[in-house]
Amino acid sequence: MQKITPRQIVLLGVTYVINLTMVNIPSQIVNRASQHGYLSYLLAGALVLLMLFFLTRSSYRFPGKDLFQSLTARFPFIGRAIVLLYILFFFMILVRDIRIMTDFTNVILLPVTPILMISLCISATVIYIARGGARTVLGITELYGPIMIIVVLIMPVIALRDLDFNLMKPFFYVNWKGVTEGGWLSVSYLGQLLVLPFIFSSKDYKFKYGLYSMLIALGVLTILILMAIMLLGVPVSGRMMYPSYELVRQMRVTDFLDRFDLIVVALWYPAVLLNIAISLYIVCYGLKNVIPTVSGKMMAAPLGLFAYSCAFWFYQNSIELFEFNRQWTVIALFFIVVLPLLIFAIHRPSKARIE
Repeated sequence: MQKITPRQIVLLGVTYVINLTMVNIPSQIVNRASQHGYLSYLLAGALVLLMLFFLTRSSYRFPGKDLFQSLTARFPFIGRAIVLLYILFFFMILVRDIRIMTDFTNVILLPVTPILMISLCISATVIYIARGGARTVLGITELYGPIMIIVVLIMPVIALRDLDFNLMKPFFYVNWKGVTEGGWLSVSYLGQLLVLPFIFSSKDYKFKYGLYSMLIALGVLTILILMAIMLLGVPVSGRMMYPSYELVRQMRVTDFLDRFDLIVVALWYPAVLLNIAISLYIVCYGLKNVIPTVSGKMMAAPLGLFAYSCAFWFYQNSIELFEFNRQWTVIALFFIVVLPLLIFAIHRPSKARIE
């Protein structure tokens, strides 16, 4: 594979965090934190960065290996158990994201198409991308990562005349209880950034790349939630299933383009498929490290189809998936906080230099 660049690592981190986060939780955050929903992202982001620092320090014990490789090599039993737990974590993310995109497509884009066919098409595309390995995933990330960032940065300029800053009032009264609840909901999504030291060796990955990824992701998510509040209002945003899509749908580029949402969705949808493919690639790569005789490329299809089945087995409908975010955080914190601290305790280097 070609040399991995810092730009690719940063863009992969941003892509893996923002694409599904901007769809599934903004309404729940606004419903709890009101006009200060962006603070929920900042609280969750700070916690994730702290855990990412511990994992990055742990990865320095074996500079030429990522955490999946070094854990299985140093701890044949405990290390493989930790890797298997993370494989399960990212498999759950894979299943969740397939169901989120299936429901979004069925509700917004293809309401008369059978939902099973939509999910099967999504799963088949994701399998095809994941089978290409890291080269394909990073290549597509370099294409769609900057596109999504640029689109989000352009959106405030287009909607500036329609934004009502009065909807942000009161500016200085912060419902910290609601902000904390919003951070509780968002930490499991922002915590996906912890994947970076697991799939990139410390020769390629540095903590500052993860920091850049988080800062960019927080900037994008903050722009979107502030625009939703100032364009749709707190009461409306807090009661919609997909406020980010409704935000885009309300935009008009004069009389020249009154369906700006079609362009945004056309650019965003492939990026989401890439997001799901990253999860499948992580699961296959992790299994390859646990069982060296297994081909990660050959495992993509059966694991992808199994995730397709689980997407309907685990979640009966979109409302159940939407409400599961509260319980999902309890599960995710074990992988975002507890296991990183355990890995740091048993795997940290005696002398590490962070550049």
